[in-house]
Amino acid sequence: MTRALPFTVIGGYLGAGKTTLLNNLLSQAGGLRAAVLVNDFGEINIDAELITGHDGDAISLANGCICCSLSNGFAVAIGEVLKRAEKLDHVIVEASGVAEPGKIAQYGQMYGLPLDGVLVVVDAEQIKTQADNKYVGDTVLRQLAQADVLLLNKRDLVSGEAIEDLRNWLTERAPHAPIYETSFSNVPLEILIGGCISEKLAARLSRRFFAADADHDLKLDAWTLKRERPIARAVFERLADRIGKRAYRAKGFVRFAETPTRLHLFQQVGRRWTLEDAGPCGAVEAGARLVVIGPPVGGG
Repeated sequence: MTRALPFTVIGGYLGAGKTTLLNNLLSQAGGLRAAVLVNDFGEINIDAELITGHDGDAISLANGCICCSLSNGFAVAIGEVLKRAEKLDHVIVEASGVAEPGKIAQYGQMYGLPLDGVLVVVDAEQIKTQADNKYVGDTVLRQLAQADVLLLNKRDLVSGEAIEDLRNWLTERAPHAPIYETSFSNVPLEILIGGCISEKLAARLSRRFFAADADHDLKLDAWTLKRERPIARAVFERLADRIGKRAYRAKGFVRFAETPTRLHLFQQVGRRWTLEDAGPCGAVEAGARLVVIGPPVGGG
């Protein structure tokens, strides 16, 4: 039986910084064995020292990742990935600049890949002009509306007052998507890939700075939410909705009062969250233990 690989879609209009984001991911995978599906290998500019093999539409990398071309279609690329499913942790697709990432997310689910999230990269300097363009504006606005998390890129090109106005503008068009500001598509892996969040990671990240450039530091907080007794499912679902309004990612285990002997895996990216039965739990399991990653308290 083919292993179900979590599936992430990276969208955004032309020039937003998607390819730079993928370059960062491939060079700093941090042990994550990802399959990255792209339209053109040449745009990614993979470091030759990373390449260990090239087989048709797939390039194998030394860090355990592979890069697959979409030139022969989505189905062919997914087929290549599923052949290697046991050696991979995650699937990431870079949508073309004019594609709707939500539709690509649906394609992935058709192949049995559970959706981890839709991340849309936004050009802070150009997004309003693009949205007003009579030819592409509708496409740009649909991309924003389909995002679970918005990555507000090129933050360094926009003034402080203008960035606040832009955040408000984006919130009106994607009210359920938290916004992460960055420059040069420098985004922590923990935001891109929910599966790599752990309690150990939270301890390491807490109050840590992620620097996009020499003059602009981006803060990210990670913290753990704990509850010793099982919680009513309806109460937990309300909590999940509140977390999604602010946090970028969350993951953990929870026991419900209705089924206290069963453990459930909770995963969240922006507004999207899932609960899966994770089997019976031991007698000493806590009621809930979640790792949450988001902006620092008092931050944007």
